Amino acid sequence: MKTLKNISVTQSTHSELSEVTSNYLSIINSHLSANPFLIKLVEYIQPKLENLRTALAAVRTNSLVEEVMQLDQARDYAFIVFRDMINAFEKTDDTKEKEAYELLYELLKKVGTTLNNEGYMEQSGRLETMFQEMDKDQYQLAIQSLGLVSRYKKVKKTEQQFKTAYTNRLEEDTKKNYPTIGEARAALTPLINDLIPTLRNVIRVADTNDTLGWVDLINEQTDTVMTQIAARRTRKENEQITE
Repeated sequence: MKTLKNISVTQSTHSELSEVTSNYLSIINSHLSANPFLIKLVEYIQPKLENLRTALAAVRTNSLVEEVMQLDQARDYAFIVFRDMINAFEKTDDTKEKEAYELLYELLKKVGTTLNNEGYMEQSGRLETMFQEMDKDQYQLAIQSLGLVSRYKKVKKTEQQFKTAYTNRLEEDTKKNYPTIGEARAALTPLINDLIPTLRNVIRVADTNDTLGWVDLINEQTDTVMTQIAARRTRKENEQITE
């Protein structure tokens, strides 16, 4: 008996979720149109998919999006430079510098030395945690000891600039008559999580003469998304190894 592969909806990007959902529904319409329940399910999922597509299109055309992306990149670079300059003192033979390095880098490890790879708000949250600690006297003295005061201020400045732009974008989004990506995705996610188990039941009750060719088509779409997810995970792991 053919089997359907699992898809990790939570790890897929918004665009990946939109595309794979569209492809799943097309396959069902083309190969399982005789199943009234599945067609009804497609009709129920379709508007949820359209909401996600609309939200994605709206965000892409929002004039603030490019600014947000540029500022996110700027804060990424500021953090990476700050992190790497701290790490440069790992082999120092100066006792004071070594103590400062150990204090600062231990905190960096707690908040995430690759926090620049996280999503917008996750990254902001981790940076805020870092700032709360590094603004304390002992950390400020350590930063001064390594001559990194200006670099630390740069990280804080770029994060503030990003948050301002991101907040402005959210305010603009609320003025428009379309769902936010988060809302649209939240409505679609449980439906796609349940879709594969539902289709597995279709396989179980299928006629023995049914070739179930649609199963291979569904699996091809799942493989495409899971390959992209695995590639992102590998890139992240490689970045951590090279630190």
